[in-house]
Amino acid sequence: MERDKYVYRYRKVEGSDELMDIFWTHPNAITLVDNFHIVLIMDCTYKTYRYRMSLLEIIGVTSTEMTFCVGFAYLQFECADNFTWALQIVKEQITSGEVEVIVTDRDLALINAVENVFPKVVNLLCLFHICKNVKTKCKMNVFSKKKQVQILEAWETLIYSYDEAQYYMKLAIFEGICSNCSIFYDYVHEQWLIPYNERFVEALTNRVMHFGNTTTQRVESVHWSLTRILQDSIGDICSVWETINSMIVLQHNEIIASFEKSIIQKVHRYSNRLYANLHGVVSKNTIDHIAAEYNRVKTTHGLPCTCEIATYSMIPRSIPLDVIHVWWSKLTFHVDASSKPSELSVKHEIDVIVKKFEELDVPGKISLKGKLREIAYPSTTSMFPPVAKVKTKGAPKKGKSKISKRDKSTKCDPSWWEYVDANVRYNIIDVGDDSNCGYRAVATLLGMGENCWAFICQQCVVELQEFMSHYEILFGGENYVRKLIHNVYVEQVASKDNWMTLPEMRYVIALKFNLVVVALSLNQSQTYFPLRSPPPTSMSDYRVIVIAFVNNCHFVHVLIIVLNCY
Repeated sequence: MERDKYVYRYRKVEGSDELMDIFWTHPNAITLVDNFHIVLIMDCTYKTYRYRMSLLEIIGVTSTEMTFCVGFAYLQFECADNFTWALQIVKEQITSGEVEVIVTDRDLALINAVENVFPKVVNLLCLFHICKNVKTKCKMNVFSKKKQVQILEAWETLIYSYDEAQYYMKLAIFEGICSNCSIFYDYVHEQWLIPYNERFVEALTNRVMHFGNTTTQRVESVHWSLTRILQDSIGDICSVWETINSMIVLQHNEIIASFEKSIIQKVHRYSNRLYANLHGVVSKNTIDHIAAEYNRVKTTHGLPCTCEIATYSMIPRSIPLDVIHVWWSKLTFHVDASSKPSELSVKHEIDVIVKKFEELDVPGKISLKGKLREIAYPSTTSMFPPVAKVKTKGAPKKGKSKISKRDKSTKCDPSWWEYVDANVRYNIIDVGDDSNCGYRAVATLLGMGENCWAFICQQCVVELQEFMSHYEILFGGENYVRKLIHNVYVEQVASKDNWMTLPEMRYVIALKFNLVVVALSLNQSQTYFPLRSPPPTSMSDYRVIVIAFVNNCHFVHVLIIVLNCY
């Protein structure tokens, strides 16, 4: 994320380095949402990576009516607090105006979060999913097929009423048709019409400018594209991010092409004088809407109504740009510089942090320094993924595990015979060679992934500080222990002094994580036991990790192969 200049935030479980929530957004997405912030669409999806955390997808729409990803957030829980945290970050990125409409499903936690962060926003509910729920409920409680058809037709005419008077007339008809289906009618009336009719009935939602966005299907489309590329849900956050990054880059290229097409190309069927002022200034979609206009688009789309168009046609004169909402004329990623703050500074915040640091005790200073270190040196984060898969609201997984299409495919690779099997030792796994390889190997052996090497370092420091008196006896003095603590702190690529010292750090790792460390090398192989805990009662209770020091400069992760010898 640092490499591609993403804006990202995360927070950890209190009292732990376990990842709780993480949000990220592409730098170009920030520019886009600054231009097209009036309508946002958001929804949660599931099963995109191995820990099954909910993925909140926040979507925007351009003037060419193309979808763009505003941001993504993996959330540990689908609670108002988690959603509020993510939406607050989104709000901070929008500096040139205010969000006016947000489209969601009826997720009460998300709805509450929207009200907290965007109190003036109109929160529309996805009409598509509401109709789907009503249809399912109708089939469950109305047994006559003919009656089902009548009810659903009446429901459709009700929700698509063109004005408020027609809505109440259609509502009376709907009540009459449902007179013998009290359970179904009570469900529709109590669950949808009374509390939420202003959020999905067309006659009532047309009071706000939503630019035609009244469902979350754009989010569904993005999710479908993402799952098609991912193919499975067994990857980690890094692999999901790489996939999303590729998708976003392609998305932005398509948006740029749509802008250029609107600026350069002139649609011949709109070549008359009426549209002369609009070509190359507003998107082609704008002209399409005007040409096919109905009375409602003045309010919902910010475009001139039929009588206005007729007036301009009779004069005759071109449609002036000032009757068209400025949203339709934005055909660039760039934001007007006058709408952006001229200068941003963090001097005041830095002064406050320095003052607070001086007031803290030693443990407090270590904690604050660790937090600042993660900001200044993102690659040294101590954060690690959730220890278990998170329960989500998604559909329950079936009992039998399924093998992905990619894994069960029997199709032969066309270039198979061009491959040569390498001479690889399959019980040895290499790790990154940035001089932190020893801690990387330990992190992979503990199931965290090698990028969590900084967490291993941090835990070693905590162990040395907490039991300093014990290590002074073990290693021969306070000065040597403090030197070890200093060497474990690594902010970038480690020098030779910061390598995993032998054998001292192996003792520390064995004690901190309560496991047996086996260290292999050509010179000497040793085993280190956790000294503060009693031996396990059973061989199966032993936790053993094996690392190897090779070429006098590199550590690797060694797998233990158990042979059944009888």
